[in-house]
Amino acid sequence: MNTPTILKKTGNFTNPQTCPNCQHDSYSWDEDVRYMYCYNCGVASDLAFNRPLNKSLNINDFAHYSFLRVGQILHLEEKEFIITARLRYRSAHKEYYTSDEGSGYSNETWYSDTYILKNTQEGKNERFYLSEDKEGYSLGMPVTVDKTDADPTNLELFTNFYNDRADYRITEYGSQFLEFFEGETEKEDPYSIGTQTHFATYQEGIWSYTVEQGDGWKEFSAEKKISKEELYKALEGNPFIDTYQERENGFYTIRKITSAAAVVTFLVFLLSLFSDGTPISSMKVDTKDIDVKEGYLSKPIKIDNTTTNYNIDWGVQFKSTQNQGMYVVVELLDKEKNVINAVESDFWYETGYDSEGNWTESETSSSKYFKFVEEGDYYTRVYAKTDSTYFTDTTKSQAIISVTVNEGALLSRYFLILSGLLTIVALLITFGKIGKKSREKYIYAGIKSE
Repeated sequence: MNTPTILKKTGNFTNPQTCPNCQHDSYSWDEDVRYMYCYNCGVASDLAFNRPLNKSLNINDFAHYSFLRVGQILHLEEKEFIITARLRYRSAHKEYYTSDEGSGYSNETWYSDTYILKNTQEGKNERFYLSEDKEGYSLGMPVTVDKTDADPTNLELFTNFYNDRADYRITEYGSQFLEFFEGETEKEDPYSIGTQTHFATYQEGIWSYTVEQGDGWKEFSAEKKISKEELYKALEGNPFIDTYQERENGFYTIRKITSAAAVVTFLVFLLSLFSDGTPISSMKVDTKDIDVKEGYLSKPIKIDNTTTNYNIDWGVQFKSTQNQGMYVVVELLDKEKNVINAVESDFWYETGYDSEGNWTESETSSSKYFKFVEEGDYYTRVYAKTDSTYFTDTTKSQAIISVTVNEGALLSRYFLILSGLLTIVALLITFGKIGKKSREKYIYAGIKSE
């Protein structure tokens, strides 16, 4: 998709220029503009010498972070500005921090876009800028200071910039490298790739005061945070931003739905841990009543719903507190008493004494989910043994075995898996590169090229 934000013939942009690299001529610039970026071939050029600069760059390799574009009109600070250029910086960034373990300056790499804003009012040569990085947006403007010895490459000298304030502290400092440039600039020194500058910042209230120094030049500026909502308002009436905002809200709705689905699924999982459905059959049998060959057969279980899930719970209640184990088999039979499924478990109970005192461990219950294929009558049959000896008489009455069949059971483990997957998707959409790429594709899929 072609970018919809080529500079239009508005304001002072009345002098057409031709790209020295590809001879594309659908751009309009001020007469005094020297450097331009061609959207057709991705080359920044020096118009004064009719030569390409930064020829290896492509705008697709430096995608916009948000909705800001060269050529947009903004209404800020009761003035009208046009965005004339975008600069992508990579910074060796040091930011002051304090914690329980101490304080100091972090060592990070930041990427940011700086948008140059030019006042559209005739005769006004005001230039502000918008900075966009991982912390949001900042609106900046140049300021004049009396002390010009502020040096961001020398932190000790830089303190003189702020009149020896008692609470003075540099909040950020470092160096930045220009990686990409599009648009136009009236600077005598071009925004050429690889240009390195140094900066240092002091915070006072809502304003950040910065000195920036390059090769043979130095600038002072003040900037303050500005919200995305304020920028949306500043761009009101722009069809591009209206569509962008609408599509972005749609994407955030998708993100919210995914997150909500993950929460609901997890809550259902928790609910399923304490609810196995509605019991439709339940029996308890003493081990002395279980025949060695025939087992113990339940009463008929009538099944008239084959679309829902069922759960079978089985377990033992030992009558003795001695160490013991029991092997239990529960068969599921059809109406002809043919086995169609079977579950089995080793149950045990152990107790003892060690250096920490008395202890007890046991495993006395289990469960399984399943579905019935056909409606009709079914049965369960139980077998049990311990140490290869079947319980067939009153002298072997050592435990009570219970078997319950529940209708409408929830598959808890599946809800847990689904909750985990939805949570991962929600996190990727919110914080991951995949989510950012998906968001970008979703938004621009609904914006027509101009």
